[in-house]
Amino acid sequence: MQWSDGSQRFDVRLHGSIAFTDDLTDVQTLSDGGLLTIRDWSGVVPHTVEITASNGVLTRTYFVAGLKRPWDEDAKRFLASQLPRLVRRSGLGAESRVKSIFGRQGTNGVLAEIDLLGGDYARRLYLVALIDIARFDSTSIRPVLDRVGRIVSSDHDRRLVLERIAARVALDRTGAAAYVQAMATMKSDYEQRQALSALTKGNGSPVDGDTLLPVLAHMKSSYDKRLVLQEILERRPLSAEAKRMVLAAVAGMSSDYDRRQVLTTYIDDFGVEPAVRDPFFAAVRAISSNYDRREVLTRLAKKGSSGRDVQEAVFGAVGDMTSDYDRAEVLLAFAPAVDATSRPAFVSAAEHIRSSHDQNRVLAALVKAEHR
Repeated sequence: MQWSDGSQRFDVRLHGSIAFTDDLTDVQTLSDGGLLTIRDWSGVVPHTVEITASNGVLTRTYFVAGLKRPWDEDAKRFLASQLPRLVRRSGLGAESRVKSIFGRQGTNGVLAEIDLLGGDYARRLYLVALIDIARFDSTSIRPVLDRVGRIVSSDHDRRLVLERIAARVALDRTGAAAYVQAMATMKSDYEQRQALSALTKGNGSPVDGDTLLPVLAHMKSSYDKRLVLQEILERRPLSAEAKRMVLAAVAGMSSDYDRRQVLTTYIDDFGVEPAVRDPFFAAVRAISSNYDRREVLTRLAKKGSSGRDVQEAVFGAVGDMTSDYDRAEVLLAFAPAVDATSRPAFVSAAEHIRSSHDQNRVLAALVKAEHR
């Protein structure tokens, strides 16, 4: 492993398990047969420390410009001066350090040490090790979630810590909201989706759709947004406001296929209630593909129980379509439910069909339905 910090450049190699002294001035233990090599290339002349373990005995060797030197006070000072930065930047011995600090100072001691670390990789190792040994609940995990959202800038490392939290801690609604808040500045739609999936499948967390919705704020990928929205729709119940937010997110997607997938799921779960009729049909009208719009509207017909206002909105959405075949298929699906109040809107939509064949079969279906 290579590591640099401003003017300093190091090569570090580790084989085996290692633990450092509490003050980070020396190696405390190294697994038998293990090796630690630290080479400082910062100056004109490289300095190297090599530590090996055999039968429980540590052997320390010091090199300057490739020449072996005695393990004296200069060698000890060199190692003691380099270890704190190396350990806190690289994550070397993270698991053993967390166990040692936790045993002496508890969670707060480990969190204070995490605040001194110099990189997301090391922070992730320490946070995961802490989650594994501390018995966190939905309240006590909050300081950890705060640090995940505040000091871990890498989406990948943040997601891995969040996944460990989801797997180990039973979050209540407040804890789940803090978990989602820790995701707020993630830029990768994929990493956000993976972290969210871990939450919904986690350790018994009662996550509702309203809690998950803030994740959508920064997502740009239609594919990832669609999967998140479908996760949300599965986490019922949803408030009317949450449903409106879901539908607004659908309208903002760039893929007609993904819009259709979410809307058909939405229809199966909720139908179209009066409170969300307008945002629902705004999402439908955002679909430019005749095929995808037809699939959504015919699914709505199969759902049944569509009142006059819904039917008129459907027939208006049919009027925007450019394919006579797809227009006709939607109207045929709704023909059996047309009554005297919705008949004018149905006929108006049928009159927009340019194909005589498609128009005739739609009107014939209407006449047949009226004579039942």
